[in-house]
Amino acid sequence: MIVSNRPHVGPAAGLRRTLRERLMSLCPTFASLSAGYVLMAVIQFSDFTFSGKPTRDFLFIIVAMQVSAYATIRIFACFHAMGQIGLLIAVFGLQTAAWSCFQVEGFMGDGRPIITWKWEWATETDWTKPSPAPAKEIDVVETSFDSPAFRGRDRNGIYAVDLSSDWTEPPRLRWKRSVGPGWSSFAVVGDLCVTHEQRGAFESVVGYDLRSGDQRWVHHDSTRFHEVTGGPGPRATPAIHAGRVYALGATGLLNCLDAATGKPIWQANVLEDSGSANCLFGVVGSPLIHGDKVVVSPGGPKGALAAYDQETGERIWAGGSAHGSYSSPHAANWTLPQILSFNAAGLTAHSAESGAVLWDLGWVSNPEERNNVCQPVPIPRSSADSPERVFIASGYGQGCGLFDVVRSGNEFTVVEVWRSRSLGPKFSSVIQRAGFVYGIDGKILTCVDLADGRRRWKRGRYGYGQLLSAGGHLIVQCESGEVALVEASPDRFRELGRFTALDDRTWNQPVLRENLLLVRNDREAACYELPLAKVADSP
Repeated sequence: MIVSNRPHVGPAAGLRRTLRERLMSLCPTFASLSAGYVLMAVIQFSDFTFSGKPTRDFLFIIVAMQVSAYATIRIFACFHAMGQIGLLIAVFGLQTAAWSCFQVEGFMGDGRPIITWKWEWATETDWTKPSPAPAKEIDVVETSFDSPAFRGRDRNGIYAVDLSSDWTEPPRLRWKRSVGPGWSSFAVVGDLCVTHEQRGAFESVVGYDLRSGDQRWVHHDSTRFHEVTGGPGPRATPAIHAGRVYALGATGLLNCLDAATGKPIWQANVLEDSGSANCLFGVVGSPLIHGDKVVVSPGGPKGALAAYDQETGERIWAGGSAHGSYSSPHAANWTLPQILSFNAAGLTAHSAESGAVLWDLGWVSNPEERNNVCQPVPIPRSSADSPERVFIASGYGQGCGLFDVVRSGNEFTVVEVWRSRSLGPKFSSVIQRAGFVYGIDGKILTCVDLADGRRRWKRGRYGYGQLLSAGGHLIVQCESGEVALVEASPDRFRELGRFTALDDRTWNQPVLRENLLLVRNDREAACYELPLAKVADSP
């Protein structure tokens, strides 16, 4: 009789071994899914991408993960056919359940989705309830410190305020309040600051008290614009002039309102007047006050650029036929006054008197969407013999360039001085100061020599933010909501201070009125008091 020394393996031990083997056979599936989610996290929280478009990378990774999960279960899983089907249903079902807990609230400037818990979704405030009437009408007294239009009085983002470089103590918060969605900035005259918001089903022009943040008046239009990248709301900044507010909504409604009360005076639909379809991201260009006219850039065959009478709203002239883009009309106070329109086809100069096209410069950025956003920078003659010049820039690999505009009688010739990829702002504008240009190239602040286009430095990550200049400083509105103070020097990059002004994604242009800094995004607005430079005591 042969007696085996092999330990007896009972049914329970065999079952444990089988379960262990089955679980081990699922390791390739778990590994492939884990690798996919880790890679998605790396893309979400860093600057790494495969294609340059994070959303496209995410879709590719998700598809690859599911294909890999299916293949590894079918090849390696120690289960019979029905068991494998059950595993596939469980794997895909658990992922679907997990994904259903999240919601894409929008996108950052580089295309990364803003992902939030569904139960933390920031719903819009109930704006259907009437606002309390103000105790008194607000005074609208114009001063030299006003910022009455997009990027200031001259639309160049430069303010004559001498700020302190010492932010050891962060700027003091004066007020903060909720606002409706939108990417409008503020126009400020006296104690009135005006912005454009989406309030539920209404596109609303709202007047606030600069000192307190209290709402003074509101004008509603029953219209709503929404697109997936930026969400709902108007994009353009109003203009204030001679006691009136001129506001252009994302669907093309141009309103003229009484600045003290918000009561309507006249309205026009600039898209209908120009025969133009709306752009992908809506009507973005802010109205320009020029003489007795309000100039807008709707694009379209019946007038890419159009001027309306300030008093009556009658369309005075229209010129060009290019499709619209996302820059605002810009006055070039040259020997012959011109209005520059950075449209989908490039830069077009129009006569300020008749709207006739004087010259064109082809400049197509991102052929799929044709996004020209940065304000052109007209440069006057430095001497009687020198030409007038213009600087333009855009993102998506297009870069920047300086061009001479040479006039001979009634004819114009545009001559390239230089072209470079040293600076390519995606959807912000630049600051031109003392022969140098400062702008955000991708996410990084950059200084370029205007003489030859060479980059002097590229430092500091601020996301897809905005810029303004005050004295010898740059104020950078970071995409994250922080505000930074940077020395405006071509010799070196030096950040002097930073504080958190707002929460969440911020694309809106900041505004200065004396030393009061107004900031907003698609959820909230705030006013901060910046420290002024100390005047040395007299001997």
